Amino acid sequence: MLRNQKGISVYWILSAILFVALIIILALPHFFNLDKEKNVDDCTNNMKSIWVATTDYIRDHGHDFGGDLELLRNTPEVTDSKNTYLTSISYCPEIQHEKTSYIVYGKYVEEKLESGELKQNMGVIVVCPDLEKHAKHFLDKNFYENMSPTVLQNYMTDDLDYIDQQTKSNGSRKMELVKQYIQLWKTDANAFNQRKADKDYLKRKLFPEAFQSTPDFD
Repeated sequence: MLRNQKGISVYWILSAILFVALIIILALPHFFNLDKEKNVDDCTNNMKSIWVATTDYIRDHGHDFGGDLELLRNTPEVTDSKNTYLTSISYCPEIQHEKTSYIVYGKYVEEKLESGELKQNMGVIVVCPDLEKHAKHFLDKNFYENMSPTVLQNYMTDDLDYIDQQTKSNGSRKMELVKQYIQLWKTDANAFNQRKADKDYLKRKLFPEAFQSTPDFD
């Protein structure tokens, strides 16, 4: 009888250990982000929401956006004052615990048409803060093409796609070039007109070795 009780005790101990092990295994994806593909989807969805909110904000207010997501979260929409441009602040799931904000830049340009009419142009760039380690956390060209982009956004989309194609899985290089690209738009007051006249204008500044020939004008 005593031997049987010992056998039952060992059985329950082993069962408890196996149960705890199962809980740990199920919890691993949450704590260590093992589901990489889901993290890519979640991160790009976050960036898409931020892109839409930033584009709407620039369209309504007619000026550049410097990247303060709290501004989007706290500013009521012009067309619907009951809602703000961004409902909540989200973070890349790979570094969720660090609460590091997405890098966001928005450019506003008014283009004067031959008719004399002023046309609004908005261009928005959203970058994952952990892009250096996760090169796939990048909005692809198809997303922008489905969002009725302006001329300026198309310029940015083409240039960003070129950066993505050139850097591929090199996240550090991709992040470096995207930051340089944003800086070009910030500092070159004539960037829009130059880019309109020469489709390789900004790419040439980032990849001078790849553009040694004469400018390719549209």
